[in-house]
Amino acid sequence: MERTQLKNISISGSGTSSGGEYDQVKVNGSAHIHGDLVCEQFKCNGSAHLEGNITTDTAKINGSTHFEGDVEVKEMTINGSSDIDGHLLCDELKVQGSSTIKGNVKGKEIIVRGSASVDGNVSSDEIDVKGQVKIKGDCEAESFEARGNFKIDGLLNAGTIDVELLRHCEAKEIGGENITVKKTRDASGFKKLIKFFMSNHNDQLSAEVIEGDNLYLEHTHAEVVRGNTIEIGPGCDIKRIEYKTSLEIDSDAKVGSQEKI
Repeated sequence: MERTQLKNISISGSGTSSGGEYDQVKVNGSAHIHGDLVCEQFKCNGSAHLEGNITTDTAKINGSTHFEGDVEVKEMTINGSSDIDGHLLCDELKVQGSSTIKGNVKGKEIIVRGSASVDGNVSSDEIDVKGQVKIKGDCEAESFEARGNFKIDGLLNAGTIDVELLRHCEAKEIGGENITVKKTRDASGFKKLIKFFMSNHNDQLSAEVIEGDNLYLEHTHAEVVRGNTIEIGPGCDIKRIEYKTSLEIDSDAKVGSQEKI
């Protein structure tokens, strides 16, 4: 069946659209789109306000956007700022600017180099954070890697959790097969500069409960740490440890009680 040739929208200056189905949508000025939008490519170099939902293969945000509905996209890159009132469903999401999402986020690969704030839950195969992430719900992934700052009000659950502490990180509960938390050894000028401006923030992970098969923790404060093999490194303050196979505790760590179960 021959595919119907779709039209493009290109808005420069100030313009409005009623939404609909298009090939490419480009905003170089200020655009207000009324209704749902379906397109192959969405690119915003200016300011765009979409009242409905958007479904697109690629979205590139170099300016600012406000989506009142849900966003369904294969590849989304946010270099500017983007506010999403609904849910975000994506294959790949890269946030190099800032993004606020009021609903849930579901993807295959999520990369954060800027800042992202999510009111709902986040689930993805891979999550790579080298910026700042705030999640009010739960966060679930096959692999969770962080070299920046995160605050998760709910559960962080991943097969592999690899955290290099650069600033304060926090989750209510953490669960996984292999959990590694280390203080950064990187003494680059960039990281020194960040630490200078964030002098009130300690390089520390805080959680109520941390549970996994194999754990190595540094500079971690927790009520309970539970696992099979556990190594407690320097700077930790743990009230209670429950282990099955082995437990090692650094001399520069504080542990309230320990029990082999």
